[in-house]
Amino acid sequence: MKPENKASNFSRPELLSPAGSRDSLLAAVNNGADAVYLGVKELNARIYARNFTLDELRGAIDYCHNRGVRVYLTLNILVKNSEVRRFFDVLSQAYALGIDGVIIQHISFLDVIKDNFPDLNVFISTQAAIGNVASASLLKRADRIILPRELTLGEIKRIINSGAKVEIFVHGALCFSYSGLCLFSSFVGNRSGNRGSCAQLCRQKYNGRYPLSTRELCLVRRVPELITAGISGFKIEGRMRSPLYVAVATRLYRKAIDSFLEGDFNVPQKELSEIEVVFNREFTEGFIFGEKDIVSPEKPMNRGAFLGVLENSRITVQRPVGVGDGVGIWSQNVVTGAVIKEMSSNGRKIESVVTGERVNLNLVAKNGSRVYLTSSTKISLEPDLTVKRAPIASQRRGEVNLVLPQVSSGHSLSTKLLAKVYSLSEARETSQTGADIVFYNIFYPDFPDKEDWQEKAQIGAYLPRILTNGELESAVSLLLSKRPGAILTGNLGFLAHRVQFDLPVYLDYSLNAFNDLDLLFFRKYDVIPMLSPELSMNELAAFKNKDAVILCHGDIALANTKIELEDRKLADEKGLVFPVRKEGGYWQILNSRPFGLFNDIRKLHDAGFNQFFIDRENQSAKFVAFYRRMLKEDVVDRRMRKGYTSGHLYRPVG
Repeated sequence: MKPENKASNFSRPELLSPAGSRDSLLAAVNNGADAVYLGVKELNARIYARNFTLDELRGAIDYCHNRGVRVYLTLNILVKNSEVRRFFDVLSQAYALGIDGVIIQHISFLDVIKDNFPDLNVFISTQAAIGNVASASLLKRADRIILPRELTLGEIKRIINSGAKVEIFVHGALCFSYSGLCLFSSFVGNRSGNRGSCAQLCRQKYNGRYPLSTRELCLVRRVPELITAGISGFKIEGRMRSPLYVAVATRLYRKAIDSFLEGDFNVPQKELSEIEVVFNREFTEGFIFGEKDIVSPEKPMNRGAFLGVLENSRITVQRPVGVGDGVGIWSQNVVTGAVIKEMSSNGRKIESVVTGERVNLNLVAKNGSRVYLTSSTKISLEPDLTVKRAPIASQRRGEVNLVLPQVSSGHSLSTKLLAKVYSLSEARETSQTGADIVFYNIFYPDFPDKEDWQEKAQIGAYLPRILTNGELESAVSLLLSKRPGAILTGNLGFLAHRVQFDLPVYLDYSLNAFNDLDLLFFRKYDVIPMLSPELSMNELAAFKNKDAVILCHGDIALANTKIELEDRKLADEKGLVFPVRKEGGYWQILNSRPFGLFNDIRKLHDAGFNQFFIDRENQSAKFVAFYRRMLKEDVVDRRMRKGYTSGHLYRPVG
């Protein structure tokens, strides 16, 4: 592809490569990365990567800066109140060592960092789920927003045209759940993905296959469209991957970007062929280019590159292969690995063959087995390109001893029970049993006008968690028309429209309010957050500001996904069954057991919390009455708890 426009007409995107270890950092720098992103041993979203100590970080920064490569620190997990001071201490030490930027998930930290570290770039993590123009507009001080992988190119352009600088993932693993909206690993595996220790339960078997296992994102063929769209950062996923993966993926995109900017775009076929071997689960161009075939349900592992099918111990190879290369043998539903120790053709031993030759690889496998090349002695860590960059002067700054914003104590003056319902009949019944507000989806066609609702409880409007630009605009229009008594929003973008509504606004737990600074930030918009269900009893009680909502009962949405799910239930190999429901334009996987505080609601009430939320489809009315009673008196609840989980109430996430 030869663009008519000169390269100078386009901004050069920054190519960011993962550095989960020292060796990966060297691979990234030497193979053409403009920047690396890495973590220290704590507070980052890949806590099982090798990562860096703060002492090692100094050497990593010097190595990168001497070669003109920027260093971004990932401090992109959800942070508990007990960790906030440590978060800023780590940031201050890394800042003094000379990092160029920091990646964060808490948008509430943005102003604190910008006010105290004014020359530090701040990037908002994809985990913040900034998926529309309105939510991006709240983050004008951010140097870059890393967008969810579920957005189309058109949606991305709208955000760019609004004035935001954005970064996207161009290569690597895809999460099944929408960015930041996953509790699967946390509630089922007790390893929080929001805290950097995802157990990858989406890669496990359900209903006898792997319906949640996504393919590997690969956008190298789309580099021209991405550059002309004005995307500022091209990010390669993979801090848990090998240095060889980092080297090959970085070379692949370095050559593709440079070829376009030089006026003669081409896809580097050698590197594309190599990355297929090094790591792929089958490639997809994902939601950004409208691809629907995103899941690969056969196997969740790295496939390698297809080599051919065994026929009478021989194979016609689809790519070059040699002695010492590794292969995966797929026979029916079993995969085994092997290293090629000898090869023969026409009875003669050989060392290697080229594409199209028929050869005996001396593999022990059945006829019809598919063979994939999983490693090659010819794929090198070393670059075959020359990258010229001017060194970056390392800034040895002083540590910043910042004073954190003052958090005032507070609580709701009256006890309130809030409930989410799924039909108007359920809304009326829930009102009769004592709910103060019943929330009903604003997009449901029978959502009542204000004058048509005569029940004791207020009718509140629920806004789904994932909203496109158009869906959010439609929601605002409906709210102005229907005039509900309150709003519950699962989407951050609504805050940009908050001033239009003189009524109570609550935030769903999908917005991951995790500490007092989050509450302080949200109060600027006169909204009341629901605290994350990943917090324990002691962590909740430690909040200074108790003017927040506590989820006390209901179905926990473990995953929110734009990938269509055909099954209404997912059964894992342990016999757990996870219900599936559709909400707006996405699907939710619910926990196999509903959540219930039961008598523990009294402890949180005594700690100062007065607002509680119930979300149990077709059962909200029953439990509103039940919790009304429990707030007044002790109830024997042992038998009632059967089949329920208390989640992290007494089992804090790490």
